[in-house]
Amino acid sequence: MAQSNSENLSVHKIARCGDCDAIVSVAKLSKFERAECPRCHNTLISGSRWSLHRCSLIAFSILILMPFALTYPLLSVHLLGVKIDASVWEGIWKMSVAGYPYTGFLVFICAILMPTAFAILVIMLRFAQLLRIKPRNVLLFLGYIKPWVMFDVYLVALGVTMFKVREYAELEINIYLIAFIFTALLTTLLFIKLNLDEVWQDFYPHYKAETLFKHVPEFCPSCHYTFAPERARKDKMHRRICPRCLSRLEKSPSTILQRTWAMLIAGIIILFPAQLLPISGIYLAGGLSEDTLMSGVIAFIESGSYFVAFVVFFASVFVPISKIIIMLYLLCAVHFNWTHSIKWQMRLLHIVHFVGRWSMLDLFVLALMMSLVTRGQLINFTVGPAAFYFGATVFLTMMATSQFDSRLLWNIYDRKQ
Repeated sequence: MAQSNSENLSVHKIARCGDCDAIVSVAKLSKFERAECPRCHNTLISGSRWSLHRCSLIAFSILILMPFALTYPLLSVHLLGVKIDASVWEGIWKMSVAGYPYTGFLVFICAILMPTAFAILVIMLRFAQLLRIKPRNVLLFLGYIKPWVMFDVYLVALGVTMFKVREYAELEINIYLIAFIFTALLTTLLFIKLNLDEVWQDFYPHYKAETLFKHVPEFCPSCHYTFAPERARKDKMHRRICPRCLSRLEKSPSTILQRTWAMLIAGIIILFPAQLLPISGIYLAGGLSEDTLMSGVIAFIESGSYFVAFVVFFASVFVPISKIIIMLYLLCAVHFNWTHSIKWQMRLLHIVHFVGRWSMLDLFVLALMMSLVTRGQLINFTVGPAAFYFGATVFLTMMATSQFDSRLLWNIYDRKQ
């Protein structure tokens, strides 16, 4: 029943898997070991972590680099004898004032707001540690915003933009791109080394892991705390809540499915205009040339940029459609009690979680193109009506995926055994 990389150590704690509901005995881990669920292979505990002091220093470095990475020009073009600079903030601003404020706001959330908030919250945790404050809401919010920090996606968008803009002008890379690359790398490093489960335990040591339960233990999906059922608290409406993070515990399967279906159906409806309407356009010498998502991919193929065409097609066409197909299949599997391979179902769900955020690539490219290709009456880049629908589809499908509970699939599997 116990599974970790150290088989012969004594039981350190009992953990309940958040993916399949299995109850697992976990041994004490050394620095570079991790414990996996023996049934679904979900990582229960990881021994690899940095101290909060070191993580806060990384977060402080990110905040120092951010003004240079976000507001200073990363790329420049020489268009009709004039040098034009492009920064993250300028692209969002031009998109907003050009009549697409909602699309600009979607890019602002993922490219500026969430990365900045992530770094600030990590620093707030360090101050809370020094002042001996219990930062319950900060820890919860950190767990919620991690999927929405997309510096790595924006970095790939810069590469795609370089290939796309060279059709119209001579490209120049600015030194501030180094600051953006380091910001993206440090943010990714902070993602890897900040172990929220261990940080919860550091701030709330009196809610320590237990090694013996009289009844089946409860599991909180918000803070990943396994505890005895009698320790659960109740809120003002007499609903059971986690004793550590005070999040609601009991969410009926019907409520989870209704929320997931609602967001997924909305995403499917919006996907049609996102794929069929023009997502961008170029005014060149008075004439307008518009591109849909697929025609943009075809243009890259015709110009010989096969790898860029593959990246754009994968992120902007294949991923959104495959996400919807996979989520439809998983929801139907729950509704109709399909007993297909549970391992494949879990792999599909993990793939959807991993690739979902990369669909924002096309919107980031549009924001950069808005600031680079603009020269009044002669040549001008514009965002098409499909851009907002595409961004809304990405947001809705990501929220649908986060609402879905994999334990519903395992419940069907257990009943059939």
